Amino acid sequence: MERALRLSFSVESSVYLDANSVGNGYGTRLYEHLFAALKACGMHVVIGGIALPNAASVALHEKLGLKKVAHFSEVGFKFDNWIDVGYWQATL
Repeated sequence: MERALRLSFSVESSVYLDANSVGNGYGTRLYEHLFAALKACGMHVVIGGIALPNAASVALHEKLGLKKVAHFSEVGFKFDNWIDVGYWQATL
């Protein structure tokens, strides 16, 4: 696609796994393939938002080279509680 016609060079990504599939490397493999596909179609930056606390998701994003760039306090509401949301990003 010509650059003049592109709408965006950044994208927010999400990968959700069934609880029975966590810890088997599926998230890593899915993200690696997703990032390669995003890069191949001209994306420049990938951004991931994480409901906090979530040590496993933070570890996955950082393992894949994403760096924390923002932390918003009590901006989300999940399971009847206010939650923090952090954002991680990487240049592809």
